Amino acid sequence: MAFAGLLFPILGYFFIALWGLLGLLKVAVTILTHPFTALKKTTREIPPACLLDPALGSHEYVTANGLKFHCVCAGDTSKPLMLLLHGFPEFWFSWRHQLKAFSKDYHVVAVDMRGYGDSDKPDGVASYTLDKLGKDIADLIPALGYSACVLVGHDWGGAVAW
Repeated sequence: MAFAGLLFPILGYFFIALWGLLGLLKVAVTILTHPFTALKKTTREIPPACLLDPALGSHEYVTANGLKFHCVCAGDTSKPLMLLLHGFPEFWFSWRHQLKAFSKDYHVVAVDMRGYGDSDKPDGVASYTLDKLGKDIADLIPALGYSACVLVGHDWGGAVAW
């Protein structure tokens, strides 16, 4: 009877290990058969359709703190601003559900923070200190035509919002 209770976990771990080994085998075969193209970085000329869905909002570029920021905006501009700051290593798309949900009551803007998505990517670690990231957001609010906002952040964006 004790063995019957262990059978399910044993089988579970067996199949997990089997799938893991098959995955590693597939990667190894791909690298061995195509060594120069298997790990080559490819750049998309056209973004996936989900990123261009007009139901999520309009794509805009705003200059603030000397940088160009990519933003996706939804909702009426006469309503209060809600600014959404993503976490690491995300971009505006992580807020797609909130863009739809809050656009009824707010002008919702999901911004690609510096270094992410289609926003500018300054060189060097020193370009990503909290004071510079905070200044980006402080300058972004008036650049969007507002003097105040509801600021929402997740993960790294939460630290910047704080």
